Amino acid sequence: MTFTVSETPWVTLRQGDPSFQLQSDFTVANRAGILINPTCPKDYANIIAQAFDRGYIECVAAVARTDPTLIWETIRND
Repeated sequence: MTFTVSETPWVTLRQGDPSFQLQSDFTVANRAGILINPTCPKDYANIIAQAFDRGYIECVAAVARTDPTLIWETIRND
């Protein structure tokens, strides 16, 4: 039996990873996050906030391995 394995073209970045934030001369922005709509019931929003605080929910971003900022961070850290 033979298997063909290919590497995924995506990298999953988590909050705290060097390339998770994008930086320009004047701003820093996260690649991913969640937005709770102002019309979300307060008790739901509180549950979501607690889940983030306890690590049940995380911010992640799927980024192409060929992303220029990802490549630059990799080179800079070598």
